[in-house]
Amino acid sequence: MTSLPPPAPSAGPRAQWLDWAGLRLLVVENECIRLVLWPEHGADLLEFRDLASGLDVLWKNPQVWPPRRHALDQPHAGRSEFYDTFHGGWFVSLPNGFFPADYFGAPLGCHGELQSVSWTAEIAAQSAAVVRVVLTGRGVRTPWQLTRELVLRANEPVARWREHLLNRSRTRLPLAWLHHPAFGGPLIDGAELVTGARTLLTPPADRPELAQLQPSYRGAWPFAPEQATGARRDCSRVPPAGSDLEHVVHLTDFPVGWGAVWNQARGLGFGLRWDESVFPYAWSWAAGRGHDTYPIWGGCHTLTLQPSTSPLLPFDRLVATHQVRWVEGGAALETHLAAGFISERTAVLDLAARPAAPTSSS
Repeated sequence: MTSLPPPAPSAGPRAQWLDWAGLRLLVVENECIRLVLWPEHGADLLEFRDLASGLDVLWKNPQVWPPRRHALDQPHAGRSEFYDTFHGGWFVSLPNGFFPADYFGAPLGCHGELQSVSWTAEIAAQSAAVVRVVLTGRGVRTPWQLTRELVLRANEPVARWREHLLNRSRTRLPLAWLHHPAFGGPLIDGAELVTGARTLLTPPADRPELAQLQPSYRGAWPFAPEQATGARRDCSRVPPAGSDLEHVVHLTDFPVGWGAVWNQARGLGFGLRWDESVFPYAWSWAAGRGHDTYPIWGGCHTLTLQPSTSPLLPFDRLVATHQVRWVEGGAALETHLAAGFISERTAVLDLAARPAAPTSSS
């Protein structure tokens, strides 16, 4: 698999442009971590690397690597327009969540349009203490605009960012918004998902015979009953690479929006902290290899933790059951996130260390 160029030693926080495999990428790094972003494709994160260990925590889809800009010039069905460019990594899903939808007359594909449009990117500040970049994605078929102000401070293994989601229309609109980091590589081998969630939900299934867990189940995290045996599966354990274990669960009832992939053998983990008042759910997909047919072809050893406004349901059903966020015309929704590496299983990242002097997104 073609790899991104190895990081060069950094004397402090910095941002710089990188041309690789025909892509224009933005590298944001400090002494501890390196992030590689792809502004031209939804400001996706292609890499989130711990420089001390060399470990990159983000999964790379072997079917779509190096990443592709556009869907194939082939017939489209079964969300193929999304899977043609699904490289793994970390992207944002707006405004219709996972399922394709008719959004007030606008046809939207899997995970919506904000993950596929080109974003602008500006290196707004850079010093020995901090680097700040501002990325903005503007919808084409919908009036949503998302601005992300990303900050790395010197000698911290954590990235923090503010997100400002603006409804540019005059109409009050619903949305299903989630972050989709897919974790992979050596850090998830033998790892566990650590989270403060108190409740686990499994989604309903149109074809229950294909679900490994009992559909529409509600119980205490981290256990859910298996369909075939009734045995309780510990959904905090990452399936072994190459195994046929796979499940999707919703986590909710968070006292604090927090989760981490923790690898006890390495004494290293990766944590994600979010505002639970904006994202009361987190989806987790775990797979030892994934389906042996399209679109994964058995090449998917991954774990996700996806902070979300809504559970995993078709958008029209979310609206009908009042499980979406609404934003008035001309108004905005703001939130903050933090992500980075941890050296203790019980560590929780600080969400309060927010960037000063927010940048206007209008």
